[in-house]
Amino acid sequence: MNNTNIVGSTQGMSNLARAKFGPGMLLQHEDLEQLNTYTRDLSRLLFKSFFGCGVICGLKVSADLKCDKLAVTVEAGVALACSGDPIYVPKPQTVLTNEKFDPQTTRELWVVLCGTVKHCAPRTAICAADDDEAPAVPTRERDGFEIRVLMGERPGCVCGCTIPNSDTTQVKEIVQVRESDCNCVDPKLPCYKDHYAGICGCNCAECSDDDCNCILLARLEKSDNPQQPPWRADHRVRRFIRPVLMRDPAVVKTPNKDDSGKTQSGDSQQGIAQAQQNSVLKESAVKAGIEEPLRAKAQVQLLSQPDPQVELAEEPQPEAQKVKPVVAAPRAQLRSVKVTAKNKAGMRRR
Repeated sequence: MNNTNIVGSTQGMSNLARAKFGPGMLLQHEDLEQLNTYTRDLSRLLFKSFFGCGVICGLKVSADLKCDKLAVTVEAGVALACSGDPIYVPKPQTVLTNEKFDPQTTRELWVVLCGTVKHCAPRTAICAADDDEAPAVPTRERDGFEIRVLMGERPGCVCGCTIPNSDTTQVKEIVQVRESDCNCVDPKLPCYKDHYAGICGCNCAECSDDDCNCILLARLEKSDNPQQPPWRADHRVRRFIRPVLMRDPAVVKTPNKDDSGKTQSGDSQQGIAQAQQNSVLKESAVKAGIEEPLRAKAQVQLLSQPDPQVELAEEPQPEAQKVKPVVAAPRAQLRSVKVTAKNKAGMRRR
């Protein structure tokens, strides 16, 4: 870069720091710990910047009332906390409510998943710095999880979406499902608007570290309909962040098998598709009463259309070169033409 063209500049340092070693260097435990710290801080930064927070897969919630206690089951799955740390539930988990839960008066519950860390495998130093006994230091950190079932209002400092409420206009946008080939979420929804606007990750400034690592999984609401389960799980409150896989751009067409079981290549598939289009055109031409030369002309026009697989479109043809669609004449007009022809033949005989 030519520094002479710079008209303004500022510099700074990020929070990421890598450990660097040299020959014959005396290493301390902080130096080795920095290897783990850098990779973890880097993965946290990338994950929360790419996706934010929410449920990646699984973690579906169901509830069943058993002996005045509600059994809440959460399926296995993975979530991403606002801090960027993954929360992994390896197998289904069931939580039973305690004595605070009253099945007669309680109408709404919230299911929250939080990440935890357990320090284990303590070990003391072989040679202490002084004569006193050295304290034991944990040598392992094991990631865990905690599933909480909460009463009252929606928890404030958790990752989730707006509470569905049929009385508000905003919720109609939240619960609206847009059908598309990729099942993409609506970028106008408040839950995903910041992500599509390019706003980085999560902001846990007003929340504690424990709440910042919690994900809202579902809202449990009591149903008064005897034909439905007594408690229904509403998953619209959770933020789903599973990445959408795209097709390989290097693969133009996938080989298929025809009726005989033989594999067709891309060119043969294109020929079969073109023949099917010509067949459909031929049938429509017969139904419309178009003459054979006009049908052939329409087929030639169809074969000259550009390949839809080609991304770059050719220049449009002038209006004079385009073949105008042929419309079949009404039957009443054809009958009048036949009658006129017969009258002319009779006059000639006379």
